[in-house]
Amino acid sequence: MTEEAIIRKLVADGDGTGDDRRILHLFQLINGLGKSNDPKSITNKIIILLDQIEFSFRKQQQISQVINSESENYEKLYEEIGVLLNKNQEKMEEVKKQFAEAKQIRKNQQEYDNIAKMIKEKPSRAETTKKLKILQDELEEAYSKQKTLEQRLIEKRESICTLAALLDELDEPNKEQVEDALMAELEESGPAPPSNKPNTPNGENVRNELEM
Repeated sequence: MTEEAIIRKLVADGDGTGDDRRILHLFQLINGLGKSNDPKSITNKIIILLDQIEFSFRKQQQISQVINSESENYEKLYEEIGVLLNKNQEKMEEVKKQFAEAKQIRKNQQEYDNIAKMIKEKPSRAETTKKLKILQDELEEAYSKQKTLEQRLIEKRESICTLAALLDELDEPNKEQVEDALMAELEESGPAPPSNKPNTPNGENVRNELEM
């Protein structure tokens, strides 16, 4: 470092309390070493200044190492933060995706519950089939009873027709007994509807009843 550069450094340093002031003072002591009457004292001052300069140099060197180390740490930290930010961004995207899926699942669940509620309000297929089977059995039973009653009615009419035909061949006392029996049987079968035909004796009454 030239003397001019040192002077400029001292001007920038203000009062000259830095290392440049020590170096300048060292140069002055070295230049005045041959002119001084007490070279030992100047030598001691030079040694002290050299120690101070060396200490300052080591201090600056350590500071520089610490700064470099911290710079490296900051760079590593910056890289780690960048990696963490990328991971967090990916996690956020994944969480958004899961949230959208959960929202869709909830919507589907609500629709399913509504459909299940509607189905529950309607009778089930098994219940409907059971009711239809009961109705079918009742209809078959009613049809069977109707056929039985019709058959019984046909049989009674045939019997009465046969008896009515026999009435014409019987004498008067026997006719009255048979007619009474036939009339009693007709009354048991049910009341006959009123007829507008005139009263006819003997077997004709029975025939009229049958024609009704």
